[in-house]
Amino acid sequence: MSQLKEKFDKITEQRGTIIDEIKRLKEDEKVKRYIALNEQNNNLYSKQLDLYQKMKTEEYGTCKHILVYSKRDYERYEGRTYLSCGCIKCGLDNSVLNYGRDYLSGDREIMYDYLRKNVLGGKLRGIETEIDCDLDLAKAIYSKIKKVYPIINDTTANYYFQAALHDIRNIKVSDNREMSRARRLSLNPKFKNWNSQEVYYD
Repeated sequence: MSQLKEKFDKITEQRGTIIDEIKRLKEDEKVKRYIALNEQNNNLYSKQLDLYQKMKTEEYGTCKHILVYSKRDYERYEGRTYLSCGCIKCGLDNSVLNYGRDYLSGDREIMYDYLRKNVLGGKLRGIETEIDCDLDLAKAIYSKIKKVYPIINDTTANYYFQAALHDIRNIKVSDNREMSRARRLSLNPKFKNWNSQEVYYD
């Protein structure tokens, strides 16, 4: 017991020294400036997050979706297939509803909240391509199409998207060319989900 008390007293003394030093530092003008700027930064960051959430919610609500099957889940016990859809334009993906909100972060949390509040049963509506495709790949292809043809209409964009995806999947290239293709699409160079079977999971 005496050894424990000795350790406790030593730590108390060390903390007291640190607390005194903190008090002295708080009187320093540079430290005061740092604390004030840090508080301002945190306030602005909170406002920025709030505005970003509102911007994404507005984007999801006004987008005329072009949909691919982003996930295809087979339930063995029921013998049924559950399809998740994602939009190649705005990125809204109802597969987020397959997870609890606590397991999501960032944009996927915003998607989850938007779908829960605004989309009955989580069913997305729009142009249905009926194509199984990794959503990152689909969005990357659409983004390149929009860059080349900024005022393209959805029907034509969908046609170009399907043609580009067909070529990607059917024109075999070396590993180096595949990495180069991923970079050109702004994907991770190690991206491998080129084929339709990549959307299947149990």
